[in-house]
Amino acid sequence: MNPPALRALLADSLTLWGVVGSVEIADGGVRLIAGKHVLHVTQAELEEAPMRWWLISETRRRPAASMLGLLRSLRYALNATSAEPARARVAAPS
Repeated sequence: MNPPALRALLADSLTLWGVVGSVEIADGGVRLIAGKHVLHVTQAELEEAPMRWWLISETRRRPAASMLGLLRSLRYALNATSAEPARARVAAPS
């Protein structure tokens, strides 16, 4: 995913979560600013596999193996957890 597509996805995610903030392309990835939070998202290097993404704050560098994992980590980092995530349930037909 290129930085413009990542920026658009994260901006849409902020809107969905009800978080006021901005997302801009910066340093080979994107920078997200929301309130007191300043986070940087970048793709992992090929040799860092299975990690695909890094979520970097002032105090922490969190790995994510998938986009879903990245979005989950970002959501928790921003304390945007007031709404429970939807759960899909699959059951055999009765």
